[in-house]
Amino acid sequence: MDWTIHIGVVVSEIANFMGLVTRFEEGGRKDAILRSTEGDEIAVEWEWNGVWRANELEKLIKHEVRPKGKERLKYAVLITYTHPPNIQRVYDHVMEEWEGARWPLLLILIDLLEKPKSQFTMHKEFQNIQMSVFSAGEKAGRTQLRSVPAFPWEIPGTSWSYRSK
Repeated sequence: MDWTIHIGVVVSEIANFMGLVTRFEEGGRKDAILRSTEGDEIAVEWEWNGVWRANELEKLIKHEVRPKGKERLKYAVLITYTHPPNIQRVYDHVMEEWEGARWPLLLILIDLLEKPKSQFTMHKEFQNIQMSVFSAGEKAGRTQLRSVPAFPWEIPGTSWSYRSK
């Protein structure tokens, strides 16, 4: 399955669960905008190539809320990937880029390993999902929310792990 479509389906399902409407490729070409009936928004971007080769952070920082003049964006979300040795570099880069942002950023960072003999077609194996919030304002700060194995059957205590035994 194409990873972009897969992420889009997951984002749509989460929005539906939260009672929000999903609009794809909207608002200055964001990957998705999640919107409440009152107009509150969550702007979402995802990028397979990490934070250095793309302009997703810039798009989230410069997001224009509609109607203009209403600061209704509650969060920006970036879903991206990196190799384990680069995790701190990603955090440092996002911290620098996010300074002065008008809203917080939820960074969902999936670390992966390249495995030539992987069971997966792309020869990449996801390891962990790191979730952090970067605060808005002049001095961005980072709060680690959670770090869990990328595969739900590897998380102790879940129904997935129980079924995989």
